[in-house]
Amino acid sequence: MSSEEKRHGIAEAAQARSELYDTLSQLKVRLNYAQRVDDALDDAKSRIAEEKRENPAGFAAGVAGAAVLAGLAVWGIASAVARRFS
Repeated sequence: MSSEEKRHGIAEAAQARSELYDTLSQLKVRLNYAQRVDDALDDAKSRIAEEKRENPAGFAAGVAGAAVLAGLAVWGIASAVARRFS
């Protein structure tokens, strides 16, 4: 094996190693679900804070609407449970 072939082989191995590390890095990001959930929550928090700053009345209306929906859901469930056990 000539020195040129050795250098070529070493260069190919270095390229393959680089591609492998890149692939492993991408897999680490994609398979780290806990980090992805944390990132999504941080993103949602920042969007909510931005909406609250830019449109406080709309934000308040949205919060009130969500509270009404949650209350109706709880009331519906409680009514169904009360009817079942009455």
